[in-house]
Amino acid sequence: MIWAISVVLALAGLVLLAIAAMRLLGGLKELGFGLERVQERAGELQDLQERLNATLAEAERTAAALPKK
Repeated sequence: MIWAISVVLALAGLVLLAIAAMRLLGGLKELGFGLERVQERAGELQDLQERLNATLAEAERTAAALPKK
């Protein structure tokens, strides 16, 4: 009888462990999707930074070309 209870408890523990593992894998998958979005945003930020730098350089050239008072 004790062996049967031990087996049932062991199986229940394995089931709980499997459920926890599935939830962890799901969380890791979501984390991967979030990381992809962050990387995309970082690429967009880099593009915007380059555009801003180009605009600033153009503004500086234009300001330098203006006659000084």
